[in-house]
Amino acid sequence: MAEIKLGSAGLLVATFFLAAALEAGPALPLKAGISKPPASLQPPSQFDNSTDHVQTVATTSTHAPITPKNVTTHAPTTPKNITTHAPTTQNTTTTQTTTPVTAKPEPTPKTNLTVGNYTVAVGDKLCVMVQAAIQVYVNNNKAEGKYIIQPALATTTGKCNSSSASLNVNFRDGSITMLFRKNDTTKMVYVSSLQVNLTYAFKSGVSYTINKNNNSVQLFTMTVGHSYSCKSESIYMGEGVFLEFSHDKMQAFNFTNNQFGLPDLCKADRPNYKVAIAVGIVLIILIVIVVLAYLISRRKRTDGYQSL
Repeated sequence: MAEIKLGSAGLLVATFFLAAALEAGPALPLKAGISKPPASLQPPSQFDNSTDHVQTVATTSTHAPITPKNVTTHAPTTPKNITTHAPTTQNTTTTQTTTPVTAKPEPTPKTNLTVGNYTVAVGDKLCVMVQAAIQVYVNNNKAEGKYIIQPALATTTGKCNSSSASLNVNFRDGSITMLFRKNDTTKMVYVSSLQVNLTYAFKSGVSYTINKNNNSVQLFTMTVGHSYSCKSESIYMGEGVFLEFSHDKMQAFNFTNNQFGLPDLCKADRPNYKVAIAVGIVLIILIVIVVLAYLISRRKRTDGYQSL
Protein backbone atom coordinates (compact mmCIF):
# COMPACT_ATOMS: atom_id res chain seq x y z
CA MET A 1 0.00 0.00 0.00
CA ALA A 2 2.84 2.29 0.88
CA GLU A 3 4.49 1.47 -2.45
CA ILE A 4 1.35 2.44 -4.32
CA LYS A 5 1.28 5.85 -2.57
CA LEU A 6 4.96 6.33 -3.31
CA GLY A 7 4.46 5.51 -6.94
CA SER A 8 1.59 8.00 -7.14
CA ALA A 9 3.71 10.75 -5.63
CA GLY A 10 6.50 10.09 -8.10
CA LEU A 11 4.01 10.26 -10.93
CA LEU A 12 2.78 13.65 -9.73
CA VAL A 13 6.30 15.04 -9.53
CA ALA A 14 7.14 13.82 -13.00
CA THR A 15 3.98 15.33 -14.35
CA PHE A 16 4.85 18.70 -12.73
CA PHE A 17 8.33 18.84 -14.26
CA LEU A 18 7.02 17.81 -17.64
CA ALA A 19 4.54 20.69 -17.61
CA ALA A 20 7.28 23.12 -16.57
CA ALA A 21 9.52 21.90 -19.32
CA LEU A 22 6.83 22.35 -21.97
CA GLU A 23 6.31 25.99 -20.89
CA ALA A 24 10.06 26.77 -20.93
CA GLY A 25 10.76 25.37 -24.37
CA PRO A 26 11.23 22.12 -26.16
CA ALA A 27 12.52 19.45 -23.97
CA LEU A 28 16.07 18.30 -24.37
CA PRO A 29 16.50 14.63 -24.89
CA LEU A 30 17.59 12.94 -21.79
CA LYS A 31 20.82 11.19 -22.09
CA ALA A 32 21.52 8.06 -20.41
CA GLY A 33 23.22 8.50 -17.10
CA ILE A 34 21.89 12.06 -16.48
CA SER A 35 19.78 12.25 -13.44
CA LYS A 36 16.63 14.27 -13.14
CA PRO A 37 16.79 17.68 -11.45
CA PRO A 38 16.01 17.72 -7.78
CA ALA A 39 12.47 18.10 -6.74
CA SER A 40 13.23 21.21 -4.71
CA LEU A 41 14.11 23.30 -7.97
CA GLN A 42 11.59 26.08 -8.61
CA PRO A 43 9.86 26.10 -11.95
CA PRO A 44 11.25 28.62 -14.50
CA SER A 45 9.61 32.05 -14.32
CA GLN A 46 8.30 34.16 -17.16
CA PHE A 47 10.71 36.32 -19.28
CA ASP A 48 12.29 38.99 -17.14
CA ASN A 49 11.12 42.42 -18.12
CA SER A 50 14.40 43.95 -17.00
CA THR A 51 16.11 42.46 -20.05
CA ASP A 52 13.73 44.30 -22.40
CA HIS A 53 14.41 47.63 -20.68
CA VAL A 54 18.11 47.19 -21.06
CA GLN A 55 17.79 46.53 -24.78
CA THR A 56 15.55 49.55 -25.25
CA VAL A 57 18.03 51.81 -23.52
CA ALA A 58 20.86 50.31 -25.56
CA THR A 59 18.97 50.93 -28.80
CA THR A 60 18.30 54.54 -27.80
CA SER A 61 21.95 54.99 -26.95
CA THR A 62 23.00 53.58 -30.30
CA HIS A 63 20.88 56.03 -32.34
CA ALA A 64 21.29 59.03 -30.05
CA PRO A 65 24.42 60.40 -31.76
CA ILE A 66 22.63 60.37 -35.11
CA THR A 67 20.03 62.93 -34.09
CA PRO A 68 22.60 65.59 -33.03
CA LYS A 69 24.55 64.99 -36.23
CA ASN A 70 21.52 65.55 -38.38
CA VAL A 71 20.61 68.69 -36.46
CA THR A 72 24.16 69.99 -36.69
CA THR A 73 24.37 69.22 -40.39
CA HIS A 74 21.21 71.12 -41.32
CA ALA A 75 21.67 74.03 -38.94
CA PRO A 76 24.13 75.98 -41.18
CA THR A 77 21.82 75.52 -44.17
CA THR A 78 19.21 77.98 -42.93
CA PRO A 79 21.65 80.91 -42.40
CA LYS A 80 23.26 80.22 -45.79
CA ASN A 81 19.95 80.36 -47.59
CA ILE A 82 19.01 83.57 -45.81
CA THR A 83 22.36 85.14 -46.67
CA THR A 84 22.02 84.09 -50.30
CA HIS A 85 18.64 85.83 -50.74
CA ALA A 86 19.61 89.00 -48.87
CA PRO A 87 21.14 90.80 -51.95
CA THR A 88 17.82 90.43 -53.79
CA THR A 89 16.18 92.84 -51.37
CA GLN A 90 19.05 95.29 -51.81
CA ASN A 91 18.78 95.15 -55.60
CA THR A 92 15.06 95.88 -55.42
CA THR A 93 15.73 98.92 -53.24
CA THR A 94 18.36 100.19 -55.68
CA THR A 95 16.00 99.83 -58.65
CA GLN A 96 13.30 101.85 -56.95
CA THR A 97 15.78 104.57 -56.04
CA THR A 98 17.09 104.99 -59.60
CA THR A 99 13.66 105.11 -61.30
CA PRO A 100 13.63 108.35 -63.39
CA VAL A 101 10.92 110.91 -62.81
CA THR A 102 9.61 112.61 -65.95
CA ALA A 103 9.34 116.36 -65.53
CA LYS A 104 6.30 118.17 -66.82
CA PRO A 105 6.91 120.24 -69.97
CA GLU A 106 7.00 123.95 -69.26
CA PRO A 107 7.07 127.01 -71.58
CA THR A 108 10.47 128.66 -71.90
CA PRO A 109 10.98 132.18 -70.55
CA LYS A 110 9.88 134.97 -72.86
CA THR A 111 12.52 136.29 -75.22
CA ASN A 112 12.75 139.06 -77.80
CA LEU A 113 12.75 138.60 -81.54
CA THR A 114 16.34 138.41 -82.76
CA VAL A 115 17.53 138.50 -86.36
CA GLY A 116 19.66 135.48 -87.19
CA ASN A 117 22.01 134.82 -90.09
CA TYR A 118 21.53 131.35 -91.63
CA THR A 119 23.76 130.33 -94.55
CA VAL A 120 24.66 127.39 -96.77
CA ALA A 121 27.93 127.50 -98.71
CA VAL A 122 29.72 125.38 -101.27
CA GLY A 123 33.37 125.75 -100.46
CA ASP A 124 33.89 129.45 -99.79
CA LYS A 125 30.98 130.59 -101.96
CA LEU A 126 27.53 131.24 -100.56
CA CYS A 127 24.67 129.28 -102.00
CA VAL A 128 21.86 130.38 -99.64
CA MET A 129 21.71 133.20 -97.13
CA VAL A 130 18.69 134.07 -94.98
CA GLN A 131 18.63 136.87 -92.44
CA ALA A 132 15.43 137.03 -90.42
CA ALA A 133 13.77 136.93 -87.03
CA ILE A 134 11.59 133.80 -87.13
CA GLN A 135 8.76 132.70 -84.88
CA VAL A 136 5.98 130.11 -84.92
CA TYR A 137 2.52 131.39 -84.01
CA VAL A 138 -0.28 128.96 -83.06
CA ASN A 139 -3.94 129.77 -82.48
CA ASN A 140 -6.33 126.80 -82.49
CA ASN A 141 -8.38 124.73 -80.04
CA LYS A 142 -5.30 122.76 -78.92
CA ALA A 143 -2.74 125.48 -78.27
CA GLU A 144 -2.20 129.22 -78.41
CA GLY A 145 1.02 131.17 -78.26
CA LYS A 146 4.32 132.00 -79.94
CA TYR A 147 7.61 130.16 -80.15
CA ILE A 148 10.61 132.39 -80.96
CA ILE A 149 13.68 130.85 -82.56
CA GLN A 150 16.88 131.96 -80.83
CA PRO A 151 19.73 132.17 -83.38
CA ALA A 152 22.39 131.61 -80.70
CA LEU A 153 20.89 128.17 -79.98
CA ALA A 154 20.29 127.17 -83.62
CA THR A 155 22.45 125.41 -86.20
CA THR A 156 22.23 125.44 -89.99
CA THR A 157 22.61 122.64 -92.53
CA GLY A 158 21.73 122.30 -96.22
CA LYS A 159 22.85 121.42 -99.72
CA CYS A 160 22.98 123.05 -103.14
CA ASN A 161 23.10 122.19 -106.82
CA SER A 162 22.62 124.13 -110.04
CA SER A 163 18.85 124.62 -109.81
CA SER A 164 17.81 123.78 -106.23
CA ALA A 165 19.03 124.42 -102.70
CA SER A 166 17.83 123.56 -99.21
CA LEU A 167 18.26 125.32 -95.89
CA ASN A 168 17.59 123.59 -92.55
CA VAL A 169 17.46 125.65 -89.36
CA ASN A 170 17.71 123.22 -86.44
CA PHE A 171 16.97 124.21 -82.83
CA ARG A 172 16.26 122.47 -79.54
CA ASP A 173 12.52 121.91 -80.03
CA GLY A 174 12.33 121.37 -83.80
CA SER A 175 13.42 122.58 -87.21
CA ILE A 176 12.45 124.75 -90.20
CA THR A 177 13.26 123.72 -93.78
CA MET A 178 13.20 125.93 -96.89
CA LEU A 179 13.59 124.57 -100.44
CA PHE A 180 14.68 127.10 -103.12
CA ARG A 181 14.15 126.65 -106.87
CA LYS A 182 15.69 128.52 -109.80
CA ASN A 183 13.80 128.83 -113.09
CA ASP A 184 16.23 129.57 -115.88
CA THR A 185 13.38 130.33 -118.29
CA THR A 186 11.72 133.05 -116.23
CA LYS A 187 14.96 134.06 -114.50
CA MET A 188 13.23 133.87 -111.16
CA VAL A 189 14.14 132.25 -107.83
CA TYR A 190 11.54 131.31 -105.19
CA VAL A 191 10.81 129.00 -102.27
CA SER A 192 8.80 126.00 -103.45
CA SER A 193 8.43 124.28 -100.06
CA LEU A 194 8.38 125.50 -96.48
CA GLN A 195 8.24 123.03 -93.57
CA VAL A 196 8.08 123.45 -89.79
CA ASN A 197 8.46 120.75 -87.09
CA LEU A 198 8.00 121.73 -83.46
CA THR A 199 7.22 120.04 -80.12
CA TYR A 200 6.66 122.62 -77.40
CA ALA A 201 4.54 123.30 -74.30
CA PHE A 202 2.58 126.47 -75.07
CA LYS A 203 0.94 125.96 -71.67
CA SER A 204 2.25 124.28 -68.54
CA GLY A 205 2.20 120.49 -68.53
CA VAL A 206 0.93 120.01 -72.11
CA SER A 207 3.22 119.44 -75.12
CA TYR A 208 1.92 120.27 -78.57
CA THR A 209 3.50 118.84 -81.73
CA ILE A 210 3.47 120.60 -85.11
CA ASN A 211 4.39 118.94 -88.42
CA LYS A 212 3.34 121.22 -91.26
CA ASN A 213 4.46 121.56 -94.86
CA ASN A 214 3.40 124.34 -97.28
CA ASN A 215 4.02 123.46 -100.92
CA SER A 216 2.85 126.73 -102.43
CA VAL A 217 3.76 127.43 -106.06
CA GLN A 218 5.94 130.43 -105.21
CA LEU A 219 7.04 132.06 -101.94
CA PHE A 220 9.63 134.84 -101.48
CA THR A 221 9.96 135.43 -105.24
CA MET A 222 13.06 137.28 -106.47
CA THR A 223 14.93 137.85 -109.72
CA VAL A 224 18.06 135.75 -110.30
CA GLY A 225 20.97 137.62 -108.71
CA HIS A 226 18.62 139.73 -106.58
CA SER A 227 17.57 139.31 -102.97
CA TYR A 228 14.11 139.23 -101.42
CA SER A 229 13.29 141.73 -98.68
CA CYS A 230 10.26 142.25 -96.42
CA LYS A 231 9.66 144.01 -93.10
CA SER A 232 7.12 141.50 -91.88
CA GLU A 233 5.47 138.51 -93.50
CA SER A 234 3.30 135.64 -92.21
CA ILE A 235 2.97 132.31 -94.00
CA TYR A 236 -0.08 130.18 -93.18
CA MET A 237 0.83 126.53 -92.61
CA GLY A 238 -2.66 125.17 -91.84
CA GLU A 239 -4.74 124.40 -88.71
CA GLY A 240 -4.09 127.76 -87.11
CA VAL A 241 -0.29 127.55 -87.47
CA PHE A 242 1.67 130.49 -88.94
CA LEU A 243 5.37 130.88 -89.69
CA GLU A 244 6.30 134.54 -89.31
CA PHE A 245 9.40 136.29 -90.71
CA SER A 246 10.40 139.78 -89.56
CA HIS A 247 13.09 142.06 -91.07
CA ASP A 248 13.94 139.31 -93.49
CA LYS A 249 16.35 139.26 -96.39
CA MET A 250 17.09 136.14 -98.36
CA GLN A 251 18.81 135.04 -101.54
CA ALA A 252 19.75 131.80 -103.27
CA PHE A 253 22.24 131.40 -106.15
CA ASN A 254 24.27 133.98 -108.09
CA PHE A 255 25.88 135.88 -105.21
CA THR A 256 28.37 138.63 -105.95
CA ASN A 257 31.23 138.69 -103.42
CA ASN A 258 29.00 136.76 -101.01
CA GLN A 259 26.76 139.81 -100.62
CA PHE A 260 23.02 140.33 -101.15
CA GLY A 261 22.00 141.55 -104.58
CA LEU A 262 19.54 144.34 -105.31
CA PRO A 263 16.42 143.95 -103.16
CA ASP A 264 13.11 142.87 -104.60
CA LEU A 265 10.56 144.14 -102.10
CA CYS A 266 7.55 142.18 -100.97
CA LYS A 267 4.13 143.55 -101.95
CA ALA A 268 3.52 145.06 -98.54
CA ASP A 269 6.70 147.14 -98.80
CA ARG A 270 6.31 148.29 -102.38
CA PRO A 271 5.29 151.95 -102.88
CA ASN A 272 1.59 152.28 -103.62
CA TYR A 273 1.48 154.67 -106.59
CA LYS A 274 -2.24 154.14 -107.03
CA VAL A 275 -2.94 156.13 -103.91
CA ALA A 276 -0.71 158.96 -105.06
CA ILE A 277 -2.40 159.02 -108.45
CA ALA A 278 -5.84 159.01 -106.87
CA VAL A 279 -4.90 161.91 -104.57
CA GLY A 280 -3.52 163.89 -107.54
CA ILE A 281 -6.70 163.36 -109.53
CA VAL A 282 -8.83 164.53 -106.62
CA LEU A 283 -6.69 167.65 -106.22
CA ILE A 284 -6.98 168.49 -109.94
CA ILE A 285 -10.76 168.15 -109.81
CA LEU A 286 -10.93 170.42 -106.78
CA ILE A 287 -8.78 173.04 -108.55
CA VAL A 288 -10.98 172.92 -111.64
CA ILE A 289 -14.10 173.34 -109.52
CA VAL A 290 -12.61 176.33 -107.70
CA VAL A 291 -11.60 178.03 -110.98
CA LEU A 292 -15.02 177.48 -112.53
CA ALA A 293 -16.74 178.81 -109.44
CA TYR A 294 -14.59 181.93 -109.53
CA LEU A 295 -15.27 182.59 -113.20
CA ILE A 296 -19.01 182.13 -112.76
CA SER A 297 -19.15 184.46 -109.78
CA ARG A 298 -17.14 187.16 -111.59
CA ARG A 299 -19.40 187.00 -114.64
CA LYS A 300 -22.46 187.56 -112.47
CA ARG A 301 -20.95 190.66 -110.95
CA THR A 302 -20.14 192.05 -114.42
CA ASP A 303 -23.70 191.55 -115.63
CA GLY A 304 -25.02 193.55 -112.68
CA TYR A 305 -23.48 196.89 -113.77
CA GLN A 306 -25.50 199.21 -116.15
CA SER A 307 -23.80 201.45 -118.72
CA LEU A 308 -24.34 205.32 -118.56
